[in-house]
Amino acid sequence: FQRGYCQKNDEIKRNLLKGSDNMSKYAIVTGASRGLGAACAEGLAMDGYDLIITYRENADKAAAVKADLENKYGVTVKTYQINIRNEEEVIAFRAWAEQEMGTGLAVLVNNAGIYTNQPTETMNTKDFCDVVDVNVKGTFFMTRYFVDLMIANHFGKIIHLCSAAGLRAAKGSLAYSASKFAVRGMTQAMAIDLGQYNIQVNAIAPGAHKTDMYWDAVRIDPELMETRTKGCPLQRAGELTEMHHIVHYFLASDFITGQVVSMNGGTTMV
Repeated sequence: FQRGYCQKNDEIKRNLLKGSDNMSKYAIVTGASRGLGAACAEGLAMDGYDLIITYRENADKAAAVKADLENKYGVTVKTYQINIRNEEEVIAFRAWAEQEMGTGLAVLVNNAGIYTNQPTETMNTKDFCDVVDVNVKGTFFMTRYFVDLMIANHFGKIIHLCSAAGLRAAKGSLAYSASKFAVRGMTQAMAIDLGQYNIQVNAIAPGAHKTDMYWDAVRIDPELMETRTKGCPLQRAGELTEMHHIVHYFLASDFITGQVVSMNGGTTMV
């Protein structure tokens, strides 16, 4: 039975890879105009996936990512502007994606998110709600309105971007940690519900990586960033290319679901 099931799964993968008029495999990465989202998109392009990358404001950066991935890997990349906290926009995006790319959605990476650092006693209500709307509701909307394509194909991989702050809260992380702890719970709940359709749902919980936000923080408070780096057992921030390994891991395995992998240099141990 097990051998037959694995052979069937491999056949589904091959059919998605080979493609037909409406079944060539593709992936969606939200918030992929820069940083970790762009790194996830590159990991998928390396594996031959055509892509839709979404952005909210940085059209030029999204276009640059598109050009880079197409030139390096020979894949097709389309860009789409969206605010994922808006349910109607996600519904419209769902219709556009099927029209442009077909029904062969194999991978959905819910990366788009926002961050605020404010202590509980002075937390701004609007900022708190904005973080929850984008990070939690946006992740739900994207999964809810795209998962039917995976169900129809009896195959799919959903990867949520959690955070080390979703494993252990930090000072000033009330809104962000609340949202990322929620994403962890959603990962498990979705994995349980969608397993019957051969859909694996997992999460990546990165620590500090050398993104635009990281370098902005270094410029604002270099001493704090140095202290944080020294507090990490590996004493460095992660390279963006290290995201590729985790993406490849989730793509390669069809028997891991409901899990959170955190590459954080050991930060959450200390």
